[in-house]
Amino acid sequence: MKPLADCHQFTSSSSFSPTSKHCVFRCGESWYSVPAVSVREIVMAPNLVRVPSCHQALVGLGHLRGEFIPVIALDRLMGTGSAQEASQLNCLLVFQGSSIWSLLVSDSAALESIETIVSPDGRGENANSVVIGTALFQDRIVRVLNPAGLLANAQQVLEQFWQAAAD
Repeated sequence: MKPLADCHQFTSSSSFSPTSKHCVFRCGESWYSVPAVSVREIVMAPNLVRVPSCHQALVGLGHLRGEFIPVIALDRLMGTGSAQEASQLNCLLVFQGSSIWSLLVSDSAALESIETIVSPDGRGENANSVVIGTALFQDRIVRVLNPAGLLANAQQVLEQFWQAAAD
């Protein structure tokens, strides 16, 4: 097992294999993974600037290496409970694909090849499902996330929020 501190600078790809390398991480008490090829880097969270009049899923913007990156709170986006304490969420999982964005996470655990059981909703190239399957990592059940589905979901939530505010 390699620590995630060693898994910086992955290239972007939309391909997914049930046994491909995954970045495994924790948000609060829940464990997740994403295909490693979608991750640009994992860093300590910089100071975040809150965006006024915005949905709670958008925690703010972080300034990282000369660019502003939107920071999304996974639990708030998925509606899986109350917002985590800021002190528990101190890392950014930065994605690079059609756009650069990040998730605020508690802890990164590993870069691993994990066998994923893909759910029926997660099959297909154009699936915009957020959770595409499950896996087992060190006796923990891990939800395997689709970065493209996460981004599409975040964009939809924010657009609906802003449209409702405009009406």
